[in-house]
Amino acid sequence: MKPDLELKLQAWLDAELPDAEAEQMRRLAATDPDAARLLAELQNIKAALLNNEPTAAVPETRPFYWSKIERQIQRQAAVRPAPGPSWAERLRRWLAPLAGVAALAAALLLALNQSAPQVLNQVSEMADGFKARTFRDPSAGINFVVFHDTPSPSVALAAALPARTRNDGSSFMIELE
Repeated sequence: MKPDLELKLQAWLDAELPDAEAEQMRRLAATDPDAARLLAELQNIKAALLNNEPTAAVPETRPFYWSKIERQIQRQAAVRPAPGPSWAERLRRWLAPLAGVAALAAALLLALNQSAPQVLNQVSEMADGFKARTFRDPSAGINFVVFHDTPSPSVALAAALPARTRNDGSSFMIELE
């Protein structure tokens, strides 16, 4: 059987053909055994689909269902979350603790700078009764060495005595004669 005749038989079964063509398909099904067999098969398929199709029962009517969705949308639109903090508030939240830490660090640095610089006064015994006195000042980065043969010359006495000096950049040495 030709495919276009099969389609026309299916259309006749679904009552989609005009009267003249429907009559022609009815005569074909009555006279042609292939057409009759195809028509019986199509009728069985149609009956199986119509009788075994599950029906879905909707618990709510269509207008009620859509009105429920609309109410939910309106409820969500009405409840808007509060806006977050502004950029100025966020900046203040960060700057307040940072300012406290900066103030604490400044106070600590000030307290450390107020302490007196440590100057090391060291006396060393040398051969033949000579002594050397070393003054170290780490904050200024200098060493001051005085060689003498008396127990402890004063700075004025050291300046008055003839001396040889040596300066290498990090230390300054005076040898008293």
